Amino acid sequence: MQSITINGRFLGQPLSGVQRFARELTLALDRKIAAGAVPATLKGASWRLAIPRGTPIDIELSAISVDAFGSGPGHLWEQTSLLARARRGRLIGFGGSGPLLHRRQAVIIHDVTIFRHPRSFKRSYRLLHGALGTVLTRTAKIGTVSEFSREELAAVFRVPAQNIDVVYNAVDHFAAIEPDDSVIERLGLKRNSFFLLVGTMKPNKNLDFAIRAFEALGDPNQKLVVVGGTAPTVFKSNGPKSNDRLLFPGRLSDAEIAALERHATAFVFPSLYEGFGIPPLEAMTQGCPVLSADIPAVREASGDAALYFDPSQEDELVEAMRRIAGDEELREELRQKGRRNVARFSWDRSADRILAMLEAL
Repeated sequence: MQSITINGRFLGQPLSGVQRFARELTLALDRKIAAGAVPATLKGASWRLAIPRGTPIDIELSAISVDAFGSGPGHLWEQTSLLARARRGRLIGFGGSGPLLHRRQAVIIHDVTIFRHPRSFKRSYRLLHGALGTVLTRTAKIGTVSEFSREELAAVFRVPAQNIDVVYNAVDHFAAIEPDDSVIERLGLKRNSFFLLVGTMKPNKNLDFAIRAFEALGDPNQKLVVVGGTAPTVFKSNGPKSNDRLLFPGRLSDAEIAALERHATAFVFPSLYEGFGIPPLEAMTQGCPVLSADIPAVREASGDAALYFDPSQEDELVEAMRRIAGDEELREELRQKGRRNVARFSWDRSADRILAMLEAL
């Protein structure tokens, strides 16, 4: 019987965009396997989610078994224990890494931020992931999350773009969340009285730019809420402190973020570089108008459903904030466009792309 192993190292990592992608695609694959909706060449395969021993298991699967084994730091576990366990079958990794000596694997590399914005990362992290990307793009079947990112990977690693598959992110999981409205009262907020940002405090996310623009706006009826945390082992930046008009509540649950998005004047996404740009789409599922940096990956994902600004021109964001705060018709127009836009993406369709990649190995 053929075996297919999913690299489940993501289960032991803090939940951010990459880990969310891995989790939701694993769940979507599990649904398809249980329903028998897989290519003929993969029917009857034994599927397992491989994780380092001791990793918390907080994912419910019915057709994919969980296999816990080995120990040690994540990358060492991949290059040794995972390689040995998965060597006879096919392997899929969703987080941009995998055992370099495995020759029947597919790997999703989300972006090349470490090359385009190196100051966002520590040198050791850049060197490690740069080396992994260089080898894997030549030995594994590679996928990424957007047409833009495909061209970026091809340019940086000097490999043919046509050999890289596109597997889009999706947000149907977020649309189904029941909002936790208690966060609104806890933070002292009212409907249409605050702008919302969600992201880590690293340079390419450009959050300090958005904070300066908000302060320049000078609207006494609005606050700015910045949700997210830092990753000190990877990133160099530390987060600022809250005051009367700037709130930094740290990491919040998806239910709390969904509630904030339903009540916010607008969601602000000032990032300088993304491989896809999922936070604006999550906001759209909750009927939140989106103000976004005009960068290629976000244009690809958000289409005409956002009000764009140049992320290097503070006055453009100030004007966008002013417009959206004072124009209910514009807010409603963006809400409607947002709902139509997110319907273009689904985890089930993305899982079909993963199955095709596995079939091609």
